[in-house]
Amino acid sequence: MKTETKKSAKRRRGSNFQVTGSQSDIYEKFTNLIIEKLEQGIIPWKQPWHELGLPANYLTKKPYKGINLWLLLSCDHQYPYYLTFKQANSLGGKIKKGAKALPICYWNFAFRDKKTGKVIPSDKVAEYDLKHVSRSGFLKEFKVFPIEQIEGIDWEFPEIINTDQIPINEQCQTVYADMVRPPELIHKGSSAYYRMDLDQITLPERSLFSSAETYYGVLYHELIHSTGHSSRLDRIGVSDPHQFASEEYSKEELIAEMGAGYLNNYTGILDENLLENSVAYIQHWLQEVRNDKHLLIEAASKAQKAVDYILNECPF
Repeated sequence: MKTETKKSAKRRRGSNFQVTGSQSDIYEKFTNLIIEKLEQGIIPWKQPWHELGLPANYLTKKPYKGINLWLLLSCDHQYPYYLTFKQANSLGGKIKKGAKALPICYWNFAFRDKKTGKVIPSDKVAEYDLKHVSRSGFLKEFKVFPIEQIEGIDWEFPEIINTDQIPINEQCQTVYADMVRPPELIHKGSSAYYRMDLDQITLPERSLFSSAETYYGVLYHELIHSTGHSSRLDRIGVSDPHQFASEEYSKEELIAEMGAGYLNNYTGILDENLLENSVAYIQHWLQEVRNDKHLLIEAASKAQKAVDYILNECPF
């Protein structure tokens, strides 16, 4: 395994995320839920989206992201909408007897005055000089119910938009073309890879791929890798390359798998040819997530940031 560089070691020491005992329980709970899906032959990050779109909160309309997205997708509910107990009550609904809640996790932040150590309410942070404010993240959990387990509400769903009229090549190429400062893309040889030093993706000629879906599926995998470049998200595993089969290499591969799964769904190319439900593939990730309880939540979070960067959905 490659020795950790001073740069990456410093980045680890400077982390503002602290894991307490209760947070460790959250990591373990979500890891066990994903392990259960993998053991059933379900790969969460390779599940097709519902025709109504991404799993989202019915009341706020906000889609779930990160590990929450993959967990809810793998449950294959009738509708991709969820509510908390309190939200269901506010809409006049009632949770059906025997309904089973699902966990959702999210990062929250605590702010303190660096000099006094005093906690600063989040709505008061703007009044402080940010040089004197420390921020630490902590993981929290709450429960949601799929709406088919809630009664007493007249559900209203958005109209299903048919995108079948858009040619695959046009729809898929837009992802790369619209990315801010995309890496160079060249076609040569017989291998697909991303070179951080050149900020360059290399793919075989398109004619060597069995289908447009396969070509773009590989492109998206490498495109996710490219977001780790030091000029973009500066992700360990890319900006500090690690040897094949090392711990950081495995983490980066899972980030690329999750991110590509999102983009495949986003462009409508996730078909049976891309659902790689092989026994060897599943066993590999089962071993990885059992060895590292933090792997799934952290990889899913970084994959989401990579996707948001590519799709210009967050300010960088």
